[in-house]
Amino acid sequence: MELSSYSLYFSISLLASISIGPSVILAASNGINFGRKKALAGVLGHVSAVMILALISASGLGIILMASDLAFTLIKYAGAGYLVYIGIAIWRSKGKWAFADKNTQTPAKRALFKQSFLLGLSNPKALVFFSALFPQFIQPAQPILPQFLLLAGTSLCNAFVFTSVYVVVAFRFRQYFLSAIGQRWVGKTTGGIFIGFAAALVTG
Repeated sequence: MELSSYSLYFSISLLASISIGPSVILAASNGINFGRKKALAGVLGHVSAVMILALISASGLGIILMASDLAFTLIKYAGAGYLVYIGIAIWRSKGKWAFADKNTQTPAKRALFKQSFLLGLSNPKALVFFSALFPQFIQPAQPILPQFLLLAGTSLCNAFVFTSVYVVVAFRFRQYFLSAIGQRWVGKTTGGIFIGFAAALVTG
């Protein structure tokens, strides 16, 4: 793969990783609620979901799903449903999502990993992203596997680094978020954002 082509893919992947979406919001809220170390489990769940979606796209299944309106619609509504589920859970929960400094109802790392993993898998836009980009940059005349590993590895590294950055920034400025929004309303605001993401996913 030529350096110019890889540079272009890297730039696109970088912008996708920086953009704020449901996984970033969840990672940031985990950082504020549960600290950096526990939130890292959620980051790993997000990265694992990105890896699975990249594998699905590379195997050709992603293109098949994109060609089927019914399959894509089912994936989209399932993803929106999961976003609504998370949003309502955050909205209604008073302990786990209170954004308190001392939280006795801290979930296990496995739970945070699972939640972020399922959230990542529920986003069909990531499937569209990889299914659209891989054919543009992988050259059939050259060995496929090394090219896939390079492109997928780049996306995984970007996803891990920048999602972790959001976690660290959210944890570092947690007191600002508490004072600016108010502890009572932070959980409700976060839950409302997830429900808004669900609405955008269905109507987009």
